[in-house]
Amino acid sequence: MKKCVIITSYIEGNLSRLMEGEHPDLILCADGGYDHAQRAGIVPDFLMGDFDSLSGSVQPGIETITFPAEKDDTDTGLCLRAAMERGCDDILIIGGLGGRFDHALANIQLMAAAVDQVTRIAMKDRKNYITILKDGQLRLPRKNNAHLSVLSLSDTSLGVCLEGVKYPLSDYTMTRTFPLGVSNEFAEDQAKISVKKGTLFVALCED
Repeated sequence: MKKCVIITSYIEGNLSRLMEGEHPDLILCADGGYDHAQRAGIVPDFLMGDFDSLSGSVQPGIETITFPAEKDDTDTGLCLRAAMERGCDDILIIGGLGGRFDHALANIQLMAAAVDQVTRIAMKDRKNYITILKDGQLRLPRKNNAHLSVLSLSDTSLGVCLEGVKYPLSDYTMTRTFPLGVSNEFAEDQAKISVKKGTLFVALCED
């Protein structure tokens, strides 16, 4: 797999710590994400956006792709598309949560739209890890002090199974309008989540 990390303008947590254990082939900064990268001593492959949130200057030698402020996509969306165009199929967005709620929701929509084109799409900050699961299964290791939430993004998600958790499910039909899967807990060292047909929002969230 070819891995990409996208650094966004709004990050709750320390970027250096959030990058620990990540070994990306490509690092992109969405607009003001470059300010975070510069403070952490991280040199991105390039940065892109309309640069309405970048506060510092860009060091020489770093490619910058500028877009007009009046555009149809967000800066994070532009980076996500660029990552996929460059063959990345494991994409991690750092930040993108905890600030403006509309941008957080937009990022989740972007992830849901990309899930068919990648092996993994995820987003994380200091207290949250979010991924999207469509017509498949995944395993998540236990994380101390974290709640596990599984919600349907599609109108219905068929055959949802949750194992290794306090409140398991078996062949359940989950709907987009009833959040039954919110705030579950680990009962074992890992949780197994699967869905036969549908798209799930999966989140590990700390208090």
